Amino acid sequence: MKTYLAIVVLSVFLFFPASNASGKDTKDEAKVYAVQNRIFHRDHEINFDIGYIANENFFHPFPIGFGYIFNLNENWGWEVARAQFILAPENDLKSDLETQFGVTPSEFAKPTFMIHSHLIYKPFYGKNAVLNKGVINHETYLFAGGGVVNYDWNYPEGSNQNSGSTSEMVPSASFGIGSKYFINEKLCINFEIRDIMNFWSDGMENRIYVGVGIGYRFNLKPRKVEKDETFEKLNRYLKKEKDDDI
Repeated sequence: MKTYLAIVVLSVFLFFPASNASGKDTKDEAKVYAVQNRIFHRDHEINFDIGYIANENFFHPFPIGFGYIFNLNENWGWEVARAQFILAPENDLKSDLETQFGVTPSEFAKPTFMIHSHLIYKPFYGKNAVLNKGVINHETYLFAGGGVVNYDWNYPEGSNQNSGSTSEMVPSASFGIGSKYFINEKLCINFEIRDIMNFWSDGMENRIYVGVGIGYRFNLKPRKVEKDETFEKLNRYLKKEKDDDI
């Protein structure tokens, strides 16, 4: 019996919570909302970015590129395309293997460019006070998509396989998290972390990308409609006649 009574009491509190502890009518009280509209929402964004891929074997890859985003609404967007050319100077691993161990890699893949498209979900939006002197608005977003990454296979001199290099384009999946900080209505700074999964014929490898960029956001102006002056005069005349009849 006590268990049954406890369940009933708990159900009352869960489904019929008390709206006012004093029992007074609160219809005339002002309601306070913490949620605000996204004042910096724009339909289109063109962004320029630079990043670094931290775990490439023989190179220090620095992707540099641009992309275009179409924002479907305040919560969803589509990065139609992001194209990045990759600057990839060699790191010390290859030279260390050669000088310390007398071993030269038989082949090594150098990333040259990548193209991806992403679906973007933007669930978080807020603002922060900066040194109590200003406020900066920001949003945090998640994204996932796919594309391709191009590699140049390099072979050392004297290799039986090839004396030069060949290119190979592999399918790729990409997902991650990012934040936009709005400088004003048109400009924003973007920070991102991405996991790039490249699917080779003999397996899959992960690459971690960290990047920063700047975005230009805008709305397209409605098309200017040419007006027929004769039609406009007739329309004004008919409207005036109608008003006089009334």
